Amino acid sequence: MKNLTIVSACDRNFLWGAWLLTASCAKNLPTTPVHLLQTGFTPGDIALLEQFPSVKVLPLDDRDARNVSNRKAEALTSADTEFIAWLDADCMVIGDISPLLLPTNGEFQIRLRPPAENAWVWRNHYAPGEARGGLPQSVLARWQADVGQLAKPLLDTTCVANTFILHKKHLDFIRQWKAQIAKVIPPGNAGVVDNRNPAYFMIDESVLTSLLAFSNIAPPISEFRLDREATRHIAHFGASPKPWQNWCLRHWYCHPHIMELLDWAQANGHRTPPIPWSFEKKNRVPAHLKALANEGKSRFRSFGGNLLRSAGIKK
Repeated sequence: MKNLTIVSACDRNFLWGAWLLTASCAKNLPTTPVHLLQTGFTPGDIALLEQFPSVKVLPLDDRDARNVSNRKAEALTSADTEFIAWLDADCMVIGDISPLLLPTNGEFQIRLRPPAENAWVWRNHYAPGEARGGLPQSVLARWQADVGQLAKPLLDTTCVANTFILHKKHLDFIRQWKAQIAKVIPPGNAGVVDNRNPAYFMIDESVLTSLLAFSNIAPPISEFRLDREATRHIAHFGASPKPWQNWCLRHWYCHPHIMELLDWAQANGHRTPPIPWSFEKKNRVPAHLKALANEGKSRFRSFGGNLLRSAGIKK
């Protein structure tokens, strides 16, 4: 797609994620330009990604100590195409998603959480007796005061900021996002979640939602279509572990897609970072067994925690 640029950003801890993202774009969207903004990469790392003709690796300003997830605006403003797509550096393109990329309203495509998911995200922030599913009133009040533009919110849920696509006419909104992060998020690297800051504990995502709710230049949101079809969608390896570290069960469906991508790279003479244990074909069965075991441990811990909470015991 010549009228759209895919952008992302990361540090060297996500080299394998950046490779999966850029390689899967090169395989499935070969005419779509990709900008990868980075910090800490070596010249060899950069060459590893720029071996794909559509990929351009750009530096992030080293003077900004914020987590890379709070610097998405820098990547978005690096593009000059009509549409710009942000994908986190732990995302991977599966299949030809080009018919699904452009927003149906021609302006802005992002996923909004349904009520049950939103209620879980904000489960620790509702006041006693407050209805769940929407945004906590205390959070809305803080956001409205901080943004200081609209009196009533345009939405009553949160967005998911790992993947979104916008028309370039909304870059002023992206610049507002950058300015708002600087205003309400303390400088320094607090990671991607900061529970000490209740209204903005999801940091960049919380700030983006606050602007979608109260900014007078917020773009109109269209339906999100990039997570519906098994054969063509964007996979997001959220939370830990990442597949290049170890497999978790919810990501296991991507194992054959990654094996196929590695085969494609080899067949076309493309280089990879050193292959981790989890990506070696001979380890497919033990890797799956390990993912199953870790899932069992996670469910047991969750069950035990729920029992303690129901008994009024704090862990």
